[in-house]
Amino acid sequence: MTEIELVKFLLPKILMATTCGVIIGSERELKKKVAGIRTHVLICVGATLFTSIGFILLDNDYKVDLTRIIGQIITGIGFLGGGVIFKNADNVIGVTSAAFIWFIASIGVLIGVGYLLTPFLLTLGLLIISLFFHYLEKFLK
Repeated sequence: MTEIELVKFLLPKILMATTCGVIIGSERELKKKVAGIRTHVLICVGATLFTSIGFILLDNDYKVDLTRIIGQIITGIGFLGGGVIFKNADNVIGVTSAAFIWFIASIGVLIGVGYLLTPFLLTLGLLIISLFFHYLEKFLK
């Protein structure tokens, strides 16, 4: 694969991963959460790139197990997610931020596999659900 072919292969994926990361990251940023726009974009684009690299290696006759690549992404993201969870007196905070990090990584994997519409729709769905529950929690307090 030439560099031009590589750019043509990766650019739409990187743009979609960036878009999804910005959408979710903006919502988290507006709520003043620890993981905001940059974090979500980097996680989504990173997961997309690692997954895409697996497909590139597979196309070049390397013996690659894509499930292992995805498994390692999940493990790494779990480590990052664990880093945003804190115990403060009797409260545990950051669990939702960790879940958002986990979700946006899965979106990145989907994009890396080659899907573009489904991850975008899932991102919009998460945004809508998050906003709905935010207002529901305010209403119930």
